[in-house]
Amino acid sequence: MSLSKLTNRLREHDWLAALIELVIVIAGILIALQVSNWNQDRQDRARAQDYYRRIHSDLGTDMRRVVSTRAFYRVVLNYQAQALANAERGELAQGSAWKTVLAWYQSSQIFPFELQDTSFTELRDAGQMSLIADESLRERLAGYYKISGSGITSNLLRHDPQYRVHVRGLTPSAVQDYIWTHCFVQLAEVDQKLVDCPSPIPEAEAGALLATYRGDATLLQELRYWHAWLGVSNLVLGGIDQGARKLTDDIDKARRR
Repeated sequence: MSLSKLTNRLREHDWLAALIELVIVIAGILIALQVSNWNQDRQDRARAQDYYRRIHSDLGTDMRRVVSTRAFYRVVLNYQAQALANAERGELAQGSAWKTVLAWYQSSQIFPFELQDTSFTELRDAGQMSLIADESLRERLAGYYKISGSGITSNLLRHDPQYRVHVRGLTPSAVQDYIWTHCFVQLAEVDQKLVDCPSPIPEAEAGALLATYRGDATLLQELRYWHAWLGVSNLVLGGIDQGARKLTDDIDKARRR
């Protein structure tokens, strides 16, 4: 129904017909707005479902990385316990000077951990957080992904221990090259594994290297600090795993609504 017909009715003073025409025009506009709103809602629900799916997948990646990282750090913590036993009580790991040298060196290893936050960052930066209808879920997602920022939790997981620099500065290059070739395995893009390996040097030479480590009081202080820091980091990773699992369940519920 065109506005020109309504105009003609008014010119002819046909008020009833004009009223009917006006009602028809208004109804058409309202129906068009309703259809537009319905289409927008449908598109928003589709986008929300896509973000739910992607964030759910990202959380799954986080949980797998937590498992790998904690498993790696359990090995490092065990090496650190052996190195500390040597430093503080003179004990040799499995009665071997070489295995103890290896413990000192592998105690310096790190496994960088970062959240897979691509989907959430895209959602937030696009100003589309309202697509997640549950306000509580929005807040908890924002809190979870703060780990990627500069807060205390994220800082606990950014490892650059001075011990790592110090012990490597004391270890002969040939020994380090051997460790990286024979005592370390890159499993996948980010996964890595520390493995036992035979000694490349005589026990007497390994013993002399241990004496160098033990004779450096600063190195022991750094090892103690790194050991404590890594222990706390391992607990933090456990909390991240719990948070990711809870969010995964909540997103599953939101997707079914």
